[in-house]
Amino acid sequence: MKTLPLIIMLTIFNPIFAKPHMIAELGDLSCIEKSTNVKKQLSEVNIKTTGASRSEKKLLANVTETIEKLTNQQQAETILGGLTVNFKDVLRSHSSGGCLPAHQLVPKQISIGRKCANGYEIKLQLQEGIVIHEIGHFVANKLGLYSKYTNQVSRRCRLTSYMRFTRTGRKHKNRNEEFAEVFAAYLIYGKKLKRSCKKSYEFMRKNLFLGTESLCR
Repeated sequence: MKTLPLIIMLTIFNPIFAKPHMIAELGDLSCIEKSTNVKKQLSEVNIKTTGASRSEKKLLANVTETIEKLTNQQQAETILGGLTVNFKDVLRSHSSGGCLPAHQLVPKQISIGRKCANGYEIKLQLQEGIVIHEIGHFVANKLGLYSKYTNQVSRRCRLTSYMRFTRTGRKHKNRNEEFAEVFAAYLIYGKKLKRSCKKSYEFMRKNLFLGTESLCR
């Protein structure tokens, strides 16, 4: 009984748990555009899907239209072209952080799960934010931006705990997850990103979004 207060204090003040786990949990999805022609939008930026429902295709079209509005069609295709997004009910049982909602185990492909192995369904808001996060990984891999980001942005961005740690508290070996979270934040948490992680924000603005400020304010 004497150790209980200490355990509670460690949980409350542990920096790993002091912030939201991912941008998907707090991003403003009202910042995402609403595509009126899903098939045309995905075709314009050269994105393919497998196993996607109508609403999931629309989700992707909305995200790609947001990126296109921030830049232009040519830049959006440069960033996104060649991507295949696979939607499945369950990806696999566990990852180092518990439920695995998405992965990029195959080059140029993103796999998105609808629920965890225990049956817990991933909320649409989280799914959309996770999709944007995974697109960030695809963009970094396609354009070789991980090392460039690390070299140019010396100060780590710490908007979410996942930028540094898995959900179980294991520290990431590199800053790849930070990049993907910053990419997602630019689209759905821009004002906070600019205020808290100015260099990260500027990297995205200059290297991917043609100097256009985030529309999410």
